[in-house]
Amino acid sequence: MKPRLLELLVCPIEKTRLELIEWESSPVTLSRKDIGRIERLGLNPVVFSKEITSGLLVNRTRKIFYPIHNGVPRMLVFPTGVARHFLQTHAKRIRQELPGYTLPEDMPMPGEEAVLRSFSNEWVNYDWDERTYWNLSSDVMYKTMRFLLDLAHRPVRDKLVLEVGIGIGGIANYMALKEECELVGMDLSYAVDPAYKYFGRNPFLHIIQGSAFKPSFRGDIFDLVYSHGVLHHTFSTKSAFDNICKLPRHGGRLYVWVYSHYDEERTLERRILMKMERIIRPVVWRLPNPLQTIALLPIIPLYLIHQNLLDDRGQPGMVKYKVREALHAARDRFTPRYVHRHTDAEVRSWFSEAGYTELQCVSQRERPKFVPIAYATATGVDGVRSRI
Repeated sequence: MKPRLLELLVCPIEKTRLELIEWESSPVTLSRKDIGRIERLGLNPVVFSKEITSGLLVNRTRKIFYPIHNGVPRMLVFPTGVARHFLQTHAKRIRQELPGYTLPEDMPMPGEEAVLRSFSNEWVNYDWDERTYWNLSSDVMYKTMRFLLDLAHRPVRDKLVLEVGIGIGGIANYMALKEECELVGMDLSYAVDPAYKYFGRNPFLHIIQGSAFKPSFRGDIFDLVYSHGVLHHTFSTKSAFDNICKLPRHGGRLYVWVYSHYDEERTLERRILMKMERIIRPVVWRLPNPLQTIALLPIIPLYLIHQNLLDDRGQPGMVKYKVREALHAARDRFTPRYVHRHTDAEVRSWFSEAGYTELQCVSQRERPKFVPIAYATATGVDGVRSRI
């Protein structure tokens, strides 16, 4: 965590400022280009020149603290395994420095602990390969995200951006580097740990563990907030939307991409996959982690055949699966507790109700050849928050 992040964070329970207690840190060497970017933002390079790897973020009023563990602020309002381990490891020091203080012990939103578990299993042991991203080459994935976010027409250079659900963090890192924005990446799961491992030294990327239902940011500060393929895995996509739609500044932009019914019904293959999901997922998500892997093994050959032999069809950037990628894809499909699907009209209505204008749907834009059809036939909507 860089000291700069403290300027953006608040207690997710009370929305009040937090006090930083720094335990361990290391210097960050900034290049001349980095310093130039920071000065363009009107900020002091000092707040970017240190990486805090261990410490506390403290709410003195409620006598609670949020751990900074392995460089990542843990901003969840309910105790997790990592937070409890942190408390146990540093119990003596916490008693000395903050007598009577505890971890926050609010209740998680429905199903959040299951969501944390499934997506942690999906990403924590995923070895980052800078050449590929999901089933695409990295360069095609990044070009696809530029199209979906319409960055050619609405650049984010020197803007403050939030990604809700960063996974392993490759897209967030790309955005911060290539689009020259300052980006905060939030994820509910322990995917934040490999994300920090691979990309935490990027001066313009901040990574936190947090919830879309109780985000730990000052309101009205982000120029762009985007969430791609995440909110439909919560107990209520609409409820998650209602929380993150308050985070862009007035005049800022919000982009949300979720699964659609149409995309899952457009081919015979996908209709078969949907039937399999309806049968398998309600059973598999409940299993312990090792049993999930065992249950998914018979499906792996189907993913290998589909991706490597059937699903090329001239799509630029398509990569071949190995067993690791096939298992990752199977986990993403069959282990989440929640998988909701929504229409363009439904999600547009959410934006309108929240006071957003200038709405556009990805499905209504002309799709470049490099963009996989599944990205354009799902439900992607963006809009501008009312300036009033």
